[in-house]
Amino acid sequence: MASLLAFDSRAMENLLHDENSECFDEEFPIIYKNKIRKKHGKDFYFISALDAALKNNQVKAVNKMIEYVVKYQNNYVSSYLFLNILPTLM
Repeated sequence: MASLLAFDSRAMENLLHDENSECFDEEFPIIYKNKIRKKHGKDFYFISALDAALKNNQVKAVNKMIEYVVKYQNNYVSSYLFLNILPTLM
């Protein structure tokens, strides 16, 4: 769901609001990388909701997603989300 709504900061804010915290669980992360096939060929690329929000210049949405990751996905496994976007965030 987060990958589909990443282009809109208001939608991400409502999705990741603290009122919905009973639905959040460390075992089932909502921010992850999606495998997408390129238009021509058999190659794939990976994109996350963070990548999509940065591409659409949604700073508020990126901030909300980072807060969510720190609070609910605070594990070294989630570090792969930030490998490509860390220079952009700096």
